[in-house]
Amino acid sequence: MLPKIILVSFFMLFGYLTRAQVQSFDVVADNLKSYHLQHNRSTLFIHFDKNVYTNNDQVWFTAYLLKAAVKSDQFHTLYLSLVNAADSTILLQEKFLIEEGMAFGSFTLPDSLQSGHYNFVANTNIKLNNDFDGVFMQPIIINSTTINPLVPKVSVFKSYDEKTKKGTALLKVLSSDNRFVEQAEVSYKIGRGNNILHAGKAKSNVIGEIMIDYNADQINEENNLLQATIRKGKSIRNLTFNLPVRNAKKYKINFYPESGNLIDQLYCRLGFEIKDENGNAIHGRAVLYDNDKVIDTISTNSVGMGSFMLQPNKNKRLYVKIPGIDSAKRFDLPSILPDGLVLRARNSVVDNDLRVQLESNKASSIHVVLHDFSTIYLHSAFELKAFSIQNIRFKLDSVPIGLYALTILNEAYQPIAERIFFAHYDQINKIQIGTDKEEYQTRDRIELSLNALGRNNKPLLGLVSVSCVQANRLAQYNNQNITDFYFFQRHLPDLPQHPLGVKYQDPEYLNLVLLIKGWRKYKWQGEKLATTKFNQSSMELRGTVKKDNGRLKTPMVLNTIGGTKINVLVTDSAGHFIIPSANLLSTEQGRVWLSLSDKKSYKYDVELNDPLFEIKKYLTNIGYKPLANGVVMLEDNISNLTASSGIKLKDVVIKSKKDDRLNFAVRGANKCGDYVCRSNILNCGNHIGDSENRPPEQGKTYKQAAGSGSITYSGCTDNEDKPNFKILKGIRLAKDFYQPDILNMNEPINFVTIYWNYQVAIKASDHTKVVFNTGDISGRFKIIVQGVTSEGVAYGEKEITIKSK
Repeated sequence: MLPKIILVSFFMLFGYLTRAQVQSFDVVADNLKSYHLQHNRSTLFIHFDKNVYTNNDQVWFTAYLLKAAVKSDQFHTLYLSLVNAADSTILLQEKFLIEEGMAFGSFTLPDSLQSGHYNFVANTNIKLNNDFDGVFMQPIIINSTTINPLVPKVSVFKSYDEKTKKGTALLKVLSSDNRFVEQAEVSYKIGRGNNILHAGKAKSNVIGEIMIDYNADQINEENNLLQATIRKGKSIRNLTFNLPVRNAKKYKINFYPESGNLIDQLYCRLGFEIKDENGNAIHGRAVLYDNDKVIDTISTNSVGMGSFMLQPNKNKRLYVKIPGIDSAKRFDLPSILPDGLVLRARNSVVDNDLRVQLESNKASSIHVVLHDFSTIYLHSAFELKAFSIQNIRFKLDSVPIGLYALTILNEAYQPIAERIFFAHYDQINKIQIGTDKEEYQTRDRIELSLNALGRNNKPLLGLVSVSCVQANRLAQYNNQNITDFYFFQRHLPDLPQHPLGVKYQDPEYLNLVLLIKGWRKYKWQGEKLATTKFNQSSMELRGTVKKDNGRLKTPMVLNTIGGTKINVLVTDSAGHFIIPSANLLSTEQGRVWLSLSDKKSYKYDVELNDPLFEIKKYLTNIGYKPLANGVVMLEDNISNLTASSGIKLKDVVIKSKKDDRLNFAVRGANKCGDYVCRSNILNCGNHIGDSENRPPEQGKTYKQAAGSGSITYSGCTDNEDKPNFKILKGIRLAKDFYQPDILNMNEPINFVTIYWNYQVAIKASDHTKVVFNTGDISGRFKIIVQGVTSEGVAYGEKEITIKSK
């Protein structure tokens, strides 16, 4: 007998449920609402012009508040931090204005940055349940031109000594010209967080070496981090290294049954991934055994994921071996439940129809719920017969585009199976980029034609940011685009790399991702109902004025000066004050002056509590992981990986600097960081760090960096607090991208970002034209356009070639 096909629609919702059943089902709905309330956060995405920078490089970005957890008018400040991925050192912090759900900005990276891996970490001024809201992280690479006097190298000298039960790490300190650094002061500790096994101090010997012993039997994956700080003179170097764990498996295989569990005698698809001890995904083969009998060969694809079908038997032991690995190392499949249900979906990336199969190994009554972990969209009840397949078709007309879960509940409304899927894949928007030529010359004119297209190529209105950057400044494994992020990455972290960089365009990749990375195991059901009021607050710059080290007795008048704008505020009688965000706006490289109105200012002291202090403290205590680890090839009959990248030192040079105002690496020809370039342009973006830059003179007129008009320099106030004022880290306003004069052959044009525009309005009625020029750099360049449209997010990219004349 053919299985019956059932069409589920909104008209079936709850119509057949008894009053008692409705009350039970309400508990499920309340759990989903509670889960949403506890996990609801704003969605922030930032388009950076590139993800590979140099020290002294210029950074351009546009931030999009795609989803607001609170009213959008409560957002006013974007906090952006540069964090070293190795030791969470904070090297730069800035503030930018959020207005109507968007933020724009640019800044110069410190010249003291060393080569290595870093992260831009952003958040808004809102806090929800005491957590920072709208957190976004963009990994970047710094290729520095700064020479480092300390170059430490660490390796395992001896992994285990049978007599002493110790292991030994060898730390070697060299200079950048490969000379031994003796008498370098080293402080180190082994462990993570509060779990520190050992700490000590030592000095390098005449050949720059230090031996660090550790108790090898106590090392595990939770405490195997070696952290060291090396000092020589004024130079400081930090590094981290993972010590080997004894008897640890070199590889790990994770299995993900499609519906959550393996059920006796019921066919099930299992997603799986193989990873090495460093978290890299493995591209290779494994062998599936039933007891000691080989029943199948399974393999992962080029991004380290795979799947296979299986009919489990609870009386047999199922396990996997990797060819070439010790035969004693077996990877057992998940436990097989004697009774239960499986859910099978041939395709989890669908347009308007979702088709699934349900099968139980015993007769049962179930409820099928379609939801987004917040709202229930569809619900129906079924009576299943033992080993009888039930086909179900869900019509998704009234379900918005996005990720959803199909959860199966038993008679007691407890979840027994769950599957993640993506609805309305055909409705993903795109940006169409047309160019007047496929190939250009240096100092040439480029004309783009932009269109935002929705379902069936319907023209849409849009607001997008546009960049054109040298292709080698976009590392694929750090690439993020607004569509991948909004629909997938924010819900499913640690997505595997994609060979082409853009994930959403590959349905086959997404099907495996939703099988493996979308395996949630009913986490929402375990959430406790919210019993306390949802806590919401806004971070503001606060302060206290004290007189003669005591509290004020009467209110005091303060002034804030940002550029040419002066604002007045008054403390309360105890000296407390809050500076409104509008008073912190500044075009003067983010500087705002806070002055005291009393002539006897020496009697007063001002204590400031900038949100950046709290953010800095939080970020310093976080360990950062890459967006996705690498993929390496596993060859048959060997236990080693062929694409081993060796030992990677994660490091940074930190130069001592007073940062009580959080002014990091202010640089330029005068103390305020202002300079005039050879072309008489004030703070010219094309000549950052140029040796010919000179200090500007107060009262003189210079060309503007934006490329049009002139400006009279108002002078520089020394970048230090005075008795009558303090310098605050203000909220920076965006400046225009500098487009040089291509006819001026005396001025080199060496931008790797040859075009940037924060905000381009795309018309629905016609092509939108964007015109800019190439510079003096030839090679491959990539154009990236992304942003929001009248029907959601959209992304587009196109590669061009620039040849020398």
